Amino acid sequence: MSLNIAKYKKYLLPIAIYLCFIIAYTGYSAINNNDFLYQPVWDVGHYLTISETGYEVQPCTYAAGKPIDGICGNVGWYPAWPIVTALVRPLLGGSSQLAFTGLAFLFSLLLFLLLFELMSRLYNSKAATLAVLALAASPAAFYLITGFPYALMLSLLFLYLLFLYRKPSLKREVGLILTALVISLCYPSGVLYAILPFIWYIRTENKNGNRPVDINYWLGLTKYIIPFILGPLLLWTFFYFKFDDFFLQLHFQEKFGRTWDFPLTVIFKALVGYSLLIPENITVLWYGLIFLLFYPYKIKPELWIMGLFLFLFSPATGTLMSIYRHYLLIFPAYMMIGTSARPLWLKIGFIAIGFIISLSILFPKFIAYRLV
Repeated sequence: MSLNIAKYKKYLLPIAIYLCFIIAYTGYSAINNNDFLYQPVWDVGHYLTISETGYEVQPCTYAAGKPIDGICGNVGWYPAWPIVTALVRPLLGGSSQLAFTGLAFLFSLLLFLLLFELMSRLYNSKAATLAVLALAASPAAFYLITGFPYALMLSLLFLYLLFLYRKPSLKREVGLILTALVISLCYPSGVLYAILPFIWYIRTENKNGNRPVDINYWLGLTKYIIPFILGPLLLWTFFYFKFDDFFLQLHFQEKFGRTWDFPLTVIFKALVGYSLLIPENITVLWYGLIFLLFYPYKIKPELWIMGLFLFLFSPATGTLMSIYRHYLLIFPAYMMIGTSARPLWLKIGFIAIGFIISLSILFPKFIAYRLV
């Protein structure tokens, strides 16, 4: 019995961090008599309609702020979060708002626990605590307790890594397939996380002396990659049968006018063309400094490479719009802080700066309906 108590006692740390995190943002909202945190704002409204009535295609109008010949509706958003909300809604009296709000708080707690467990297994409890602190204090961490699917997404990613770094077994194989599939149905960038098993597999096979010279090598790699691709393919197939357009989601995105560009150029233009204190720039600076300050990286290569790729991917689409919440998914950044050999005062200070940025710049703008 004492061993079991000691086993679970370690989770008091991430739970305590979670409670402080919740109190900070709900308390700030309460003091300002503002309930924006719990409302179906921006993209949350689209997830809500998918959950309640399914996917819909509508013609765009100038009143909606889009070209009249564009495609509007809710087909630009992925179904995992609406499905989870729909499953829970009957248990909460049929309230969609209560469902997505409650689930966001629940998954936020879960992801704190999963990140702590993952870091404890791979490194130690000190690194785990710092990683959870870094996530909780990141500039846009409050999005975790909104109706956006970020808490669900991060929970799934940490669960996937817990499976990936386990010894081979049937449970591990099934867990990896199912988790990767749901990740790919959770958010458009979900397919990008196939980079994780891709690099891990090549690194592991090379370490074991295996080379890409036979079909078994490539079949082994394929089984890790396919689940990440399967999600979008299933969604697009559904769109084909319902709307007669396999590439409907791509056609939906055309009206936003995103064009590929060199990411560092996009970042540079934003930094020199606008104030460093606007949400987009200050967030890019905070995450960018992680890659500079906490080098050399102590985390596994597939993790820091994934993090660097995610840092550059959003700017590569030609804009920094909403990048503060997109960067929330750069989970290797928090792990890099936790495992860094830099002095503790530097790590704690940097984490504190992220929290100050959030409470003084991003969150006030969010509850004032000024962050998309």
